Amino acid sequence: MAIMTIGIMTVAFAQIKEPKMIEIEKNRYFYLMSETEVTQALYEKVMGENPSHFKGENNPVEMVSWYDAIYFCNKLSVMDGLKPVYSVNGETDVSKWNYKLHQEYEMKGIQKDAEADGYQLPTLEEWQYWAKGGKDDEYAGSYELDKVGWFNKNSDWTTHPVAQKKANKYGLHDMSGNVREWVWDNLYSNKTNYKYNCGGCWEFSEESCKVESLCYWQPYYRDISLGFRIFRKLNEEQKRFYKEREAEARRIAEIEAK
Repeated sequence: MAIMTIGIMTVAFAQIKEPKMIEIEKNRYFYLMSETEVTQALYEKVMGENPSHFKGENNPVEMVSWYDAIYFCNKLSVMDGLKPVYSVNGETDVSKWNYKLHQEYEMKGIQKDAEADGYQLPTLEEWQYWAKGGKDDEYAGSYELDKVGWFNKNSDWTTHPVAQKKANKYGLHDMSGNVREWVWDNLYSNKTNYKYNCGGCWEFSEESCKVESLCYWQPYYRDISLGFRIFRKLNEEQKRFYKEREAEARRIAEIEAK
């Protein structure tokens, strides 16, 4: 998982790589997108529990609902000193949401602050843009799923540690296979309360792991093949910092290559 801040994301994993900055050309924003799905180690560090069926600290967390995912995002945002994105009836403090983890009934009054710099789920459009990585491959990074993802023919019917397969052109791993990933959007816009999830998983066929393949469930639904990935926006100061650091890294690499 990419380092997104000098905070818990850094503390959690020593092996984390540099952040990935991706420019969405149609709106000129910069983002830090998680290089992998949220792992069990990070989820437990933030939430104090690990609901996953297939245990492994570097495996993706699963058995989490869409509600659990946005709850996690707000908690991690606060821990890293960022402005939470999600609110329930105007309240961003999750302790005031009257929500118990994994509850199986709907919450009302959920809103998203588009200007907040905290962690959030991608929209369906954002997820597919990042999964394609600037190419038109059927899967996230290849036309051959076995190179980039865990699915029903190579998974041994379990999840696997993240980032074991080839990344796509944006450096993002596991966007095809391993676990499906919750996104923000509702099925049929706001006409239903079913939430999309993308990417296929360890038990799906090749056809169902294509970038364009979609599933949807109620936001309280949980499954052993369903997790999530997070990102956050960069403000102008952060964008300058990461661009300067990226330029310095390129300069050092050029010197070492001589």
